[in-house]
Amino acid sequence: MKRIWLVWLLMLVGATTQATERFLLQANPGQYQALTQVLQHHGVKPALALPAHEAAAVYLTPADVAALRGHPALRWLETDVKRYPMSLPQQAPYGIGLVQADVAHLGSNFDSASGNLLVCIIDSGYDLTHEDLPSATVQGVSDPGGAGDWFVDDLHHGTHVAGTLAALDNSVGVLGILPGGQVGLGIVKVFDGDGWAYSSSLIAALDACRQLQAGRRLVVNMSLGGILSSRTEDRAFADAYKAGVLLVAAAGNDGSSRKSYPASYASVISVAALDEAKQIASFSQHNSAVELAAPGVGVLSSVPVGTALLGELNQGGHLYKALPMEGSPLASRTGSLVDCGQATTPCLAAGQADGGQGGLCLIARGSISFADKVLNCQAGGGRGAIIYNNVDGDLNGTLAGVVTQIPSVGIRQLDGLSLLAVVGQSAQLAVTQGDYAYYDGTSMATPHVAGVAALIWSRHLGCSNAEIRTALGSSALDLGDLGRDSFFGYGLVQAKAADDLLSADCGAGAGGDGGSGGSGGGKGRNKP
Repeated sequence: MKRIWLVWLLMLVGATTQATERFLLQANPGQYQALTQVLQHHGVKPALALPAHEAAAVYLTPADVAALRGHPALRWLETDVKRYPMSLPQQAPYGIGLVQADVAHLGSNFDSASGNLLVCIIDSGYDLTHEDLPSATVQGVSDPGGAGDWFVDDLHHGTHVAGTLAALDNSVGVLGILPGGQVGLGIVKVFDGDGWAYSSSLIAALDACRQLQAGRRLVVNMSLGGILSSRTEDRAFADAYKAGVLLVAAAGNDGSSRKSYPASYASVISVAALDEAKQIASFSQHNSAVELAAPGVGVLSSVPVGTALLGELNQGGHLYKALPMEGSPLASRTGSLVDCGQATTPCLAAGQADGGQGGLCLIARGSISFADKVLNCQAGGGRGAIIYNNVDGDLNGTLAGVVTQIPSVGIRQLDGLSLLAVVGQSAQLAVTQGDYAYYDGTSMATPHVAGVAALIWSRHLGCSNAEIRTALGSSALDLGDLGRDSFFGYGLVQAKAADDLLSADCGAGAGGDGGSGGSGGGKGRNKP
């Protein structure tokens, strides 16, 4: 016994210069104090003592480990393995692949020349402190009329747009169309928290973008609009287009055929919104000015730090896409799943679950408001509400100002049906704060097109703005009616197809110079 101790002590002293690693030591019953006293006497201090478990975490060298394995008080020794937050790693939102703006389509370093471009975002500002957004290549112009500093985004809108355009490839958050951190960003703030500005402010913002241009190619993103046109505004955009600026704007979210401006000016590319299945969004405006379509439903991107509500739903290790109900309190709950039907009355079964501790209400959409469903879950004793859709697609709901005490989320119909099959089993539900959020709108589709335009232009700097515009239309994936139509325009914008088209000649696929009604592309011949 003494020989074992002596060998161990000599090895311990001789190993002080060796690299250490963290281990968990489990003592034999009743031997915890004996083991820790020896460690302490010879300078090995526990990193974390766990006396209730007769265990301790310590840093040991390889020699320590070899000697300690023979210790009579030691039951076992194992690596103190690491645990990580169960947050999602960096991901590419579905729209990046859908518009072919990724490594799989364009190869590595595909945006390495984007420093020759300035993408100017006329919007509500930009969170300069966000971990996933560039800072070194960003310039901004504040609104002297009252919207405030460009690096503050009270509306959250501009930061979301910027993330789709340029979120960094940095292992966190999301990826943008131009993720290399090279592209210049110009931020011109026109909106404050109230979310509106005058036509004159938009004209001044366009002028500010041109002042920031500094000899670079300029793409202007305008995820904004209104139903009335302005002759002065029209002329300003026409002049900028003639001067070589490429202009991109949102078609509008009325779900009607009414035109929106500046998108419907002839000098501007009007962008409609579609979903992950390439179906037109129900809210997307449709008219003769629509030129291109891009992802605009459930788009994940950056928002000002700490301003997003994030939903998390885990059942049996499977993570479901859960969108928090607008107005949901922040909370984390674990409980058995309980089928509450449509929860048109208090769900008493939820309160009886888990020995009266309360389960998680699984609720079908329909009949009554989301807020009433959540209140009926709460009244029955439920600890959290999971509302599943009654149609395909995400469920992005609101409590409409009704105060509730339990977390609530919306999920897809298929996910709800899947969870119905495991009612009675445990699940984890949480609504937390975060830096990323899912938004809907032609506002979200617009930066996909502006980003692709900038990306392709950076790879073909000899092309004019009109030639880039033409190529985007000619190479678009034709959806809906054959050829250009009022819903999709020429179709879904495609970076790889446009790049291939322009690799031969900037004039390849030319189909006009912009013309009336925003025509700027060919026939959209890339029919699936």
